[in-house]
Amino acid sequence: MSVSVQNQQVRGPVKTGAMVIGVIGGVSALALGLYGYFSGTVIATAGVVNGPPLRALSIVIPLIGIIGAGIVVAQPLLGGALLLLSSSILLSTMGINLLTLPSIAMMVVAGALGLASADYHAPSDEATAAWRAPWFFGFSRAQGYAFLIMIALIIICPFVLYPVFLMRVLCAALFACAFNLMLGYVGLLSFGHAAYFGMGSYVTAWTMKHWHIDAVLAIGLGGLTGAALGLVLGYLAIRRSGIYFAMITLALAQMVYFFCLEAPFTGGEDGIQQVPRGHLFGFIDLSNDMTMYWLVAAVFLGGFLMIHRIIHSPFGQVLKGIRENEPRATSLGYRTDDYKLIAFVLSCGITGIAGGTKALVFGIATLTDVHYSTSGEVVLTTLLGGLGTVFGPAMGALIVTAMENYLAQAGAWVTVIQGVIFMICVLAFRRGVIGEIGNWRKLAL
Repeated sequence: MSVSVQNQQVRGPVKTGAMVIGVIGGVSALALGLYGYFSGTVIATAGVVNGPPLRALSIVIPLIGIIGAGIVVAQPLLGGALLLLSSSILLSTMGINLLTLPSIAMMVVAGALGLASADYHAPSDEATAAWRAPWFFGFSRAQGYAFLIMIALIIICPFVLYPVFLMRVLCAALFACAFNLMLGYVGLLSFGHAAYFGMGSYVTAWTMKHWHIDAVLAIGLGGLTGAALGLVLGYLAIRRSGIYFAMITLALAQMVYFFCLEAPFTGGEDGIQQVPRGHLFGFIDLSNDMTMYWLVAAVFLGGFLMIHRIIHSPFGQVLKGIRENEPRATSLGYRTDDYKLIAFVLSCGITGIAGGTKALVFGIATLTDVHYSTSGEVVLTTLLGGLGTVFGPAMGALIVTAMENYLAQAGAWVTVIQGVIFMICVLAFRRGVIGEIGNWRKLAL
């Protein structure tokens, strides 16, 4: 019996199981949605479903999941994607409790089984070449479509999800993209990037609270602070590589942490609180969450495009050469330490912008921003999304932030659940989520 026939015999029961589990999960979720809609009772614990229009999502989305379960036998890829999409939206609208957890879990399992049972074929060389062809602003065709999808989600999501949650995702995504510039394209692992994120946050918060300057200027000062600090600390650390560089950056970041703990302007353990959002260009009030969201989205897109341009410039090609073989780059006449220092300063500057933007969104800057756990979290975020990919850090930030937000109801078990999910992702997606997709389609994403 051939391998393909054996695979078909295995996929058949898996598809059937996915259909049965998906239908049961979708019908139970639909029952909860109907009860919540007609009784006027909010099933959710997340506090997102707070009106008839959003309660209606609890009816429409399970129907999409049931449709996905119905077609998963004939179209496992599309059916599995619909199941996972509907379950993720239900997670954000209904939240997790004893009533909703079984339904959402069954839809997730059914979606995963559907995707696993799909018969994947490697793309032809002609199709791969077409997707790799340059399109606009240095994007390949595949990257261009991914960028347009990302912009569409940025525009649509604030009308469905909580804008403050989305702003948190965008700040974390910009932080991860800046970190990925160092680790993914230069090959330098920094365990101290929280120092630049936190100092950018502190400077932006202090200038907004005491000087009442324009929001863009305050965020820019946060970025300049991160870049200046990166120049000083990077000059000390950049002469080492590997684990020695990582340990030096961690030690220097801890010095910054204790400075922030003792410095008068940081507020010590209390931090800088009640930071006003101020105005944009002197006349646009940022106190409204939606208005602030569009500023954060613009900052993220600007930083994302800047990083993409750096990566695909001649300077970025030299950085990749240093990552692959630094002695050879040195033999070609490149002053590798200078290139690495410039990349380090750029990464720290964008990180400071992310920290300053975060301070404006939440109106506070605390020691958590400069704590070593923040440095560890951005490493995990980048690895989860896809190291050395353009869109991977943004995907990783979305996954990590969503887990922190929606699993918070689990209390002390949240770290255990996160650890299990991270372990599964690392084992199943060794290149990260976006990295595995790019490897499957033979594309650079």
